[in-house]
Amino acid sequence: MLTDNSKGIQKFILHRLWQIHEEIVKLDPEYGELGEEPGQLLKQLAAKLTPEDQKLLDRYDCRRMDQMNRQDELIYSEGLMDGMLFGYWVAMAGQGVERIRV
Repeated sequence: MLTDNSKGIQKFILHRLWQIHEEIVKLDPEYGELGEEPGQLLKQLAAKLTPEDQKLLDRYDCRRMDQMNRQDELIYSEGLMDGMLFGYWVAMAGQGVERIRV
């Protein structure tokens, strides 16, 4: 999993995921609307739980978020690689192999 200690391409991916979240996802109205009801349901559920059960729910929520973050990392990494290959293919088709410098 990517962390603040990641280096190289992993650091780039982590930074780009954060940037997309801050500049695009948070500002997307549909994303906000889709999060309203689950947020309300979670608050209602937590209010009905004992403190011990609230901790268990919070632990579940954190682990689930880790899994979703990892999914984002994998999707972005694969998309980045696909984009690089596609860019290379377009350059090769447009300029010919002998004119491409890698």
